[in-house]
Amino acid sequence: MRLCVLIALAIISCYTLAAPVTLPHDEYMPADVYSLRQDKPEQILFQVEQYRVLFATEQRPGVVSSTPEASSLLFLQGRSLLPGAAITRAQVSFVPPGVTLRPAQLDGRSQTLMLMYPESMLPLLLQQLESPGAEYVQARFYGNGLIWGDIHSAAQVARP
Repeated sequence: MRLCVLIALAIISCYTLAAPVTLPHDEYMPADVYSLRQDKPEQILFQVEQYRVLFATEQRPGVVSSTPEASSLLFLQGRSLLPGAAITRAQVSFVPPGVTLRPAQLDGRSQTLMLMYPESMLPLLLQQLESPGAEYVQARFYGNGLIWGDIHSAAQVARP
């Protein structure tokens, strides 16, 4: 009997240890179908309070191609939703089709979260930012190398 109680306690404690970590804004994350989000990540989360868009061209001297390169950047700034968190800025780069996207990364020098999306998403993001309701920027850096970065909206009530 005593052995059964010990085994039951061991099983229960294993389930407690294996339970996924819950974090602010988990409800906006897609399902973890590969069970990779088990540990507690370093999380960046802020509500967007202002944004600005930059469209630019650049031609560098001495480069093989003398064709100017164009770029679009979206700068987001807000207030952190995590106690003691210092990151409240993001820079979103938009790249043309065929260019490999890089994962979210933190520029420690400027304390800015760097995100990269396909250029086809720029109009959608601008529409999202201009619509009513709160917008959030989030990044999660897991110990196993998994990196997640997103810009998401608060839950909205559908119009009839």
